[in-house]
Amino acid sequence: MNHLFNNDNTILEALRSGVSIQINAALRHLCLNEKLKGAIRQQLRILGGAEEDVREMLNQALVAFLNHVEENKYDPTRSAISTYLVKIAAQMYYTKRRSEHRRSAMHDRSMDVVQADIEMNPELEFNLQHQRAFLDKLLMMTGEKCRQLLQLHGHSYTMAEIAEKLQYKSPDSAKMAVHDCRKKLNNLLSERPELLKELREI
Repeated sequence: MNHLFNNDNTILEALRSGVSIQINAALRHLCLNEKLKGAIRQQLRILGGAEEDVREMLNQALVAFLNHVEENKYDPTRSAISTYLVKIAAQMYYTKRRSEHRRSAMHDRSMDVVQADIEMNPELEFNLQHQRAFLDKLLMMTGEKCRQLLQLHGHSYTMAEIAEKLQYKSPDSAKMAVHDCRKKLNNLLSERPELLKELREI
């Protein structure tokens, strides 16, 4: 069926058809396009990416592109599909690297401070363990999905990363889910004042 996709119009027609077989065939055609993969590979190398990043970013870019098509955010008069996908892949990789560096830096700084405090005050280690145990218990009371969402959000993952890891349709969907889970947590604390009291005391 790939031979049918000889230009951007035929690819868009398939993606907009609403027919799963046609959509999957169009995505497969793009996924196997060596010229497209080569362009993404070139951009990622400039940003410090490795070969294994090419497939990952292409797959993520295809998911994002399909969402953009379905939501009428893609304008074919302004950009060719391949150019659009390369741009998305590069932006996603840049965001991923920036988030990883930020989390690594934050983790290193916090670990240095915590380790120094523990060495000065051994009782702090017990307190930290108590805090972690209570927070884990509290998040578990919101449900497994919310626990995962709030933990990732608390560790500075971007909405795009959360959407990818927990298989949400888009970053906006992940953002709405985080909002709902935070609301659920707040309601839980309002209904259980003893939990709120313990949280303030730890």
